[in-house]
Amino acid sequence: MHAISIKIIHTLFALTLIAFAYLQLNDPDPIVWTTFYLICAVVPLLELVKRRNRYVFWIAIGLCVIDLGIYTHGAYTYYLHSNEEALMQSMNPEKPYIEEAREFLGTLIALVMISISYWLGREKKHA
Repeated sequence: MHAISIKIIHTLFALTLIAFAYLQLNDPDPIVWTTFYLICAVVPLLELVKRRNRYVFWIAIGLCVIDLGIYTHGAYTYYLHSNEEALMQSMNPEKPYIEEAREFLGTLIALVMISISYWLGREKKHA
């Protein structure tokens, strides 16, 4: 893959994760989720400027794994109700699994992006 294409991917991933962080400012727990997405955004940003840091990568991966573990049950519960419930609806205290499913999906997206970014940065060095 060309270096310019890889830079574009890192940039898109970083901007997406920063946008996710910005959207979390309206969340009931904005500090937790904004911080999470910003930490994840650091991985592609560091790859973009060729300053890979495996500690930041593993911290981000660890946070993703913890979050996925916490919200797996809610995501599964939503899956069982997905035919009757829209994922994009207002928060409902009687249906916390909807918010948990959204948090699970956001974490999964972040995990995929940081993993690809890290892998692409590694591939670039070996090419």
